[in-house]
Amino acid sequence: MAYAETTKVPIAQSRAEIEKLLKAAKATRVITMDDYLEAIVMFMLAGRLIKIVVPIAGNANDQVRRSRWRALLLTIKAKREAIENGIETVEQAFLSHVVLPNGRTMGQWAEPALQLAYDKGEMPSDPLRLPAPSKDRGSHG
Repeated sequence: MAYAETTKVPIAQSRAEIEKLLKAAKATRVITMDDYLEAIVMFMLAGRLIKIVVPIAGNANDQVRRSRWRALLLTIKAKREAIENGIETVEQAFLSHVVLPNGRTMGQWAEPALQLAYDKGEMPSDPLRLPAPSKDRGSHG
């Protein structure tokens, strides 16, 4: 049985609860979107833009959609609790959902390298290495 499979809670209420939860956690720019094929939550937290996209099958009925929104609320609640209790940092809890400068999420960027590492059984050639800071920007020495 899927989580909240029989919920009667309207999607609008789940969205409102998510927005309230995130604002209480000091998130800003909180946006929720209920699109035909996905549920989307975006917000700024700890200086990071975070985007969570939950795919919804095109033939999903209202019950399935309500269930997905309840599951999304539960996920965000769990991440907030982990952060508040020192189990994870914001970055650890939401790492795969952090939006990079090119608009892709960290998960979208890293997943191909992770798959390649498992397929080959070896570490990739450091696809996550950041460029060294230039001497004229931010140098303290």
